[in-house]
Amino acid sequence: MKKCLIVTAYLEGAEQLCFAPSDYDCILCADGGLPQARKLGLAPDRLIGDFDSAPRPDPATEPAAADLVLLPCEKDVTDSEAAVDLAYEQGFRDITVLGGLGGRFDHAMGNLGVLAKYLGRTDRLVLEDGYNRVFLLAPGSYTIPKDRFQYLGLIAYNGPVDGLSVSGVKYPLSGHRLTADNTLGVSNQILGDTAPLSFADGTLLVIQSNDVAV
Repeated sequence: MKKCLIVTAYLEGAEQLCFAPSDYDCILCADGGLPQARKLGLAPDRLIGDFDSAPRPDPATEPAAADLVLLPCEKDVTDSEAAVDLAYEQGFRDITVLGGLGGRFDHAMGNLGVLAKYLGRTDRLVLEDGYNRVFLLAPGSYTIPKDRFQYLGLIAYNGPVDGLSVSGVKYPLSGHRLTADNTLGVSNQILGDTAPLSFADGTLLVIQSNDVAV
């Protein structure tokens, strides 16, 4: 399966990230994501954005600028959403978006909407920074790897989640109805390497996280 890595302009805790650039078939920078990619030692393949908050790259000094998708400054989508749209249009169904979770809260909430937009259309779409990994799940059975994260948060998204069961965690659930008007699913912990999870109905927002270093 072809995999795409999208780098956005706002990326918290970049030094905490752990990934292999060689795992991705394409590295795409959304607008101001180019400086972030350079800090991570990444060589982008494509660029997209309106470049209203970052200098427009010069093809003479930035090879990826030769494959630039220039967007209008006034548009109905963010640069991040446009980047995911482009990756999807190019046939990528495994997409990791670095950033998009901190800074302006409206952008973070908008990016959750992008997850919802592509739920069921991609095999994997996640938002990740140095402290968080965020993704949406449709009803079914899953195995959640602990990876580098201390906490597991489960949030009902856009309505209740019914029949939620999760094991291998500090606070297991069995056949639970999770609603969005409480904090029950916050700050759980995977005890081993993985946690089996299943639910029958609804949309589940999964947040794996670590404490922010101070």
